[in-house]
Amino acid sequence: MSKAVQGPTPPQIAQVQSNLKNMQAFNDYVYNQGGNSRILNAYLLLSQKDDHDPGLAIGLNVLEGVFKAIGSMFGPVGMFASNFLSGMLSWWADSANTPPNLNTTFASLDIRIQQTSLQIDTQLATYYQNVADNWNVSFTFDGQTVTMADLSTFQFPPETDPDFEAMAAAAILGMDQMIWTTVMVAKYVVTNWILGSGPVIFPGRKDVPPVDWDEQFIAEHPAYYHTWSWHDSQGCGDATGWLINEYNIGTGANIYLDGSMSDAACAYLFIDSADGVVINQNGLFGRKTVFNNLGIQQTTLIVPSVSSPPGEKLSKAYLRAMAEGRTLGKLIEREADTRLRGPSCR
Repeated sequence: MSKAVQGPTPPQIAQVQSNLKNMQAFNDYVYNQGGNSRILNAYLLLSQKDDHDPGLAIGLNVLEGVFKAIGSMFGPVGMFASNFLSGMLSWWADSANTPPNLNTTFASLDIRIQQTSLQIDTQLATYYQNVADNWNVSFTFDGQTVTMADLSTFQFPPETDPDFEAMAAAAILGMDQMIWTTVMVAKYVVTNWILGSGPVIFPGRKDVPPVDWDEQFIAEHPAYYHTWSWHDSQGCGDATGWLINEYNIGTGANIYLDGSMSDAACAYLFIDSADGVVINQNGLFGRKTVFNNLGIQQTTLIVPSVSSPPGEKLSKAYLRAMAEGRTLGKLIEREADTRLRGPSCR
């Protein structure tokens, strides 16, 4: 005769209820401190309007990012809470499991996030009311499965605990990152600028990469990003030096208007000027992450000439760079073929 499976004990139920209550308070705090204000800030700095609903998946992804942010930083507590809350949101992505009040269209991302946060509160309250019947409810996120029963094995910090503030700060940063990613993926483009006359080779020494030049350039034109690699001359018509790749992020570019992201937005967004060169520890992302890893649309623009046709208005940023001799085109004009292209063949 097999033994009946024993249900949770009263102390276990009490522990789960304590954690559900604290997680609910955490969800509310993160939204109140980081929701509307971060959304408004992102749209204003990026010169966009929050005037439509990006959809269920985006709302869930933003809040998954919020809870995922605490998963790797706060030991087992962060891991279990992150996987439980993120897993619950991931489960809602299946249309069969989507709460009815989220399966609709809202007026903006702000309202979408607000309603998703409220639904988290509602679901946690439902579990709180009947822990025993939900004891074996499980969620899987990033390959990790957690159950309601797991919530009886640790203490999620209450709002009076300093750890609560530390976790909330990480979660609000995660929300900020997800909001900016959402807007940039929808509205922005990364442009790779290529000169039709051939690649730019910056003269110099192999042991001195062009970091100083890059820092000066980025200080004046913060929406840009450069990568470089050492290039050994392959012979006639070639040159030895640093092969420079130039990119910018903006709303779209043509040869004379780069459409760059505003200086204020760049100051908030970027941690560094180049890989490993920190200029703002409070930024959201490293430049390499923004330009390569967030899924922002990529395009290439081939520049046939550094001169402007009659009647074409140059952007202020491009004019400044030309006047200061720091655009790639002016670099070519200044350094000429003997330094940037190598000796000619006869």
